[in-house]
Amino acid sequence: MSASAKPAFRYYWLLMRPVNLGIILLTMSLFMLHASHWEVNNLRWPDALMVLFAVVFTAAAGYVINDILDIEEDIINKPEKRIVSKHISIKSGLVFYGFLVLGSLVFGFMTGLVMGLICAAINVLLYFYSSDLKGSTLWGNLLISFMNAVVVFFSAKGVDEKYDGYFAEYAFLAFLITLAREVVKDIEDTEGDKTQEYETLPIVYGAKKAIWFTMAVLTVLNVHLIYLMTESAKPLFIGYTAALVVLPVFYFYFRLLTATEKSDFTRIQRMLKWLMISGILSVVLV
Repeated sequence: MSASAKPAFRYYWLLMRPVNLGIILLTMSLFMLHASHWEVNNLRWPDALMVLFAVVFTAAAGYVINDILDIEEDIINKPEKRIVSKHISIKSGLVFYGFLVLGSLVFGFMTGLVMGLICAAINVLLYFYSSDLKGSTLWGNLLISFMNAVVVFFSAKGVDEKYDGYFAEYAFLAFLITLAREVVKDIEDTEGDKTQEYETLPIVYGAKKAIWFTMAVLTVLNVHLIYLMTESAKPLFIGYTAALVVLPVFYFYFRLLTATEKSDFTRIQRMLKWLMISGILSVVLV
């Protein structure tokens, strides 16, 4: 289908990264329920829903503008997955982006002035991430990791009486796994990023040092999780976390040290997404 033809709805849907949005919704829903001590009546449903919509629209807008501004490198890095300028025109993509930003701001300000201002600030930051920071050494990675961590804290919105939701602990977990995944994605995209004269970690310091950096981040993750396990008195949490989060990290060490092809790093960063899901789900057992 040409960019001028009427695009199918599914391309707009894919442009928003539905799997990633699903992870965000799962994360926020779990932490809202956990913060309410699993008491549905302890949730302020209008506020809770407005926060969910605000975060989802904000994240979706970030994904869309990232694809619009990444057209040239995506032709090299992921030509088969490219949507903007292939299935959807740049103009249509920008209109869709504007609609998502508007939704982000409307739902944000419906939640409250502070939430609205935060949504506005994040939209601006995500735009500059896609236009400038993405090609910097670590700064873009740190921004995306921080924003994923903030999602956990947003989950406290809409809860009347908050119990210990382990927000800081799981925000740190989300930050670390996202940072590791972002660096692996930079290694995966090195070829296309070089054509844009990016200065990402693997381009400036080499893939090998970027791999060691990723392994160091995963090591900090494991230390953090082991600490949480030693503080817990719940065997199910300890067993689940050890089997489905801590031990898989050692597998990632092996995969990182033996990875040589672009496809290897593609597989690793996809598996890190599932590690994120496993880690987030452990909050149910805390």
